[in-house]
Amino acid sequence: MKKLLLWICLAVFLFLCVCTMWFLQLFTEADMSAQYIDWQSSVKINADNSETEPDYSKPPEKGDRFRLETIIPENDEYGNLIFETAGLALTVSINGEKVWESVASVPKDAANQTQAVIPLPPDTECRLTMLCQITNTEALVFPPLPRFVPVDAAMIDSYAYANYYGIPAGATAFISLMIAGLFLITLLRRNPNMSLIPLFITAAGLTMQWITKGMGHFFINDSFVDILNRQEFSFLFIALLVVYVIMNRRRRFLKHFGMFSAASAAALLIACFISAVSDGYLSAYVRELFTDIAEYGLYDNLVYWITVWFTTICAAISLYSIMDSFIAQQLKAKELQLHNKMVMDSYLAIKSKMIKNAAIRHEANHRLIALDSLYKKQDYDALGKMLEEMKQQSISFAKTQFTENFTVNAILQDASHRAAQADIRFDAYAAVPASLAVTEQDLCELLMNMLDNAIEAATACEPADRFIRFHIEEKNDFVAIKCENSCTGDLKQDRYGKFITTKEEPETHGFGLKIMNSIAQKHNSILDISISDNCIFTVQTALKLPKHN
Repeated sequence: MKKLLLWICLAVFLFLCVCTMWFLQLFTEADMSAQYIDWQSSVKINADNSETEPDYSKPPEKGDRFRLETIIPENDEYGNLIFETAGLALTVSINGEKVWESVASVPKDAANQTQAVIPLPPDTECRLTMLCQITNTEALVFPPLPRFVPVDAAMIDSYAYANYYGIPAGATAFISLMIAGLFLITLLRRNPNMSLIPLFITAAGLTMQWITKGMGHFFINDSFVDILNRQEFSFLFIALLVVYVIMNRRRRFLKHFGMFSAASAAALLIACFISAVSDGYLSAYVRELFTDIAEYGLYDNLVYWITVWFTTICAAISLYSIMDSFIAQQLKAKELQLHNKMVMDSYLAIKSKMIKNAAIRHEANHRLIALDSLYKKQDYDALGKMLEEMKQQSISFAKTQFTENFTVNAILQDASHRAAQADIRFDAYAAVPASLAVTEQDLCELLMNMLDNAIEAATACEPADRFIRFHIEEKNDFVAIKCENSCTGDLKQDRYGKFITTKEEPETHGFGLKIMNSIAQKHNSILDISISDNCIFTVQTALKLPKHN
């Protein structure tokens, strides 16, 4: 089922991508096959008005004059004669009649080129004559390359405007696809974020509205364009954004919303300032927006860009939140893995102690039989020797008996043994009954993590300074637990004062404190952690025991 859902989500996302690309390409597809026209004759006009054949092997110089002529063949389509004029002063004649004249210069913001567009009637063969004078050799295209484009000037403008509007439309289209992808990811994780639906509708609607606003009538059905450009849609998109914010009305979201809004606003102001200083396009466009409002009462463009701004912010917050949730989920899975490992280690340690105790009891039974045999044989020397051995073993065993509670005793025995191996003084006081109203799992995880951390911290100290003091007792419906150990004092705390791991890979460590804290909270308590001035690390809690009728 999960695999089927994955394939369905992939298919839906690919379908949305194809639809988006198809819609955008409608506004950029232009079948303008240009017919280039060769010059049939060309002469250079000298200073004395004499004419010589031009030498194209040498670049022309400023002030040089030329006359170029050719025949434009008959065409059955209405179209335009287009050629570059940068660096040239031109006079254009068709059939001996002057139709266009200019003194060309390179505009400040142009890419070293300007174009002349001359309409040509259909079904007419005509002679084209062009008088040229070089005015600027740096931006020169010579000889001019005239080409016939079978489309009217309005259509040329429509393609230009389509490309102009296509840049922001492409940006909002990308945002809408990203939102759709995020929703499908949450759907695959069995926790669909329904607030992404109104956000997706807003981004997709902004894409269609903006790109159809300028020259949409040239590309798609007029009625569809009229619908998309209705004023009501602008208010609908704002309402959808409000719905998105309401659906995510959490303190964390509002905090991120404020941060992202402030950061993007600051970046926009800086960009506008830089643009204003350098006389760039952005500042001019912003001034145009406010001029339209002040002089003409036209606020559509400003509302559109504000809506795009907030849509982008909401999309960015959604992306951040989902990625953060995904990372947290991975860390939780790793924590659970370590948690299960510690539970298993606890179980194996207790099992080992049970086997050991069973072996001791088994050996004791055999020794009792042996003692009875020696007594019957009246071999009092051997009997006394065996009794002395059993006495010493009893003393040794008694030293490791901390409490009658089997689980607590087994954990303390294990910790005592490991502490002895690390040359750590281990003192423990355990006053708990054989049965506690705390699950063995919780007890094992709490005590073993507490003692493991204590042994690890004490081992890092000098041998003479190593110690662990452990205290556990049941009192007034509580199990009070306290563990003190020596440490180096080289501890880390987060900005909230909580102790964090000092290991090189914190993402894979530090779960011990988290697990102990969760167990304490589970039993209506807190985990109190502190360190004294003389480097004594203390962890303590009091687990609330349930009341039994």
